Amino acid sequence: MKHKNFTNYFRQMNKLNYPQHVAIIPDWNRTWAKEKWFAKFVWHLEWFNRIVEIWKYIFEQTPIKVYTVWWLSTENLKNRSKEELEYLFELYKKIPTDLFDMLKENKVNFRIAGNRNWLPQHLLDFLDKKIKELTFPESDRFMFLAINYWGQDEIIRAMKKLCESNLQPTKENLEKFMDFWQVPPVQLVIRTKQKLAKRLSGFMLWWIWYAQLYFTDIYCPDLTVDEFKKALIWYDETSKTQNYGK
Repeated sequence: MKHKNFTNYFRQMNKLNYPQHVAIIPDWNRTWAKEKWFAKFVWHLEWFNRIVEIWKYIFEQTPIKVYTVWWLSTENLKNRSKEELEYLFELYKKIPTDLFDMLKENKVNFRIAGNRNWLPQHLLDFLDKKIKELTFPESDRFMFLAINYWGQDEIIRAMKKLCESNLQPTKENLEKFMDFWQVPPVQLVIRTKQKLAKRLSGFMLWWIWYAQLYFTDIYCPDLTVDEFKKALIWYDETSKTQNYGK
């Protein structure tokens, strides 16, 4: 959906119908870097800078409760070089460190999602420590990093745990063993890739059953706060036409 002028919309952001849970599939980092002749792995740092700005905007200026970023798929973990993965692992440590004060001040729970297998122990130990430091039982706001994540794997892992328990095989009981069990389902999915990848790639399959899907024209390192606002405006407008099965 296109608008001739977003200025008036930006002035009315406080009147929007905000999604409770926003999730993003960042794509085309490499293509963006090649076009700009950037050095190796710089695209990851550029995306990190953009997403930090968006995190701050979300938790300081909007009522959005949950924001999930798919940082590393299971497929990426298998196919990326050791050098690139080590760079990413250090970047993941930087996220809760740089955002610590903001998350604590706004009582945002820090969480990771995904299969912990094949992730280095030093990374898990560091992130687990930050999770303990950034847990606020009275708060319903969450920031999720999806690392070594794949939607089908999340379901399979939960099914195995349910089978090992004494609980009945119900939807509610299965969700108790899933990565996102404590937060509302996704209402808005944002995917970057210049509309060349209108797919979900196995992302959060259990949780997106009524999500609105927003495909942006830009590369993920160019996803600024203003571009993110456009997705929120689009969600507000399209959600008015949905009856969600009623």
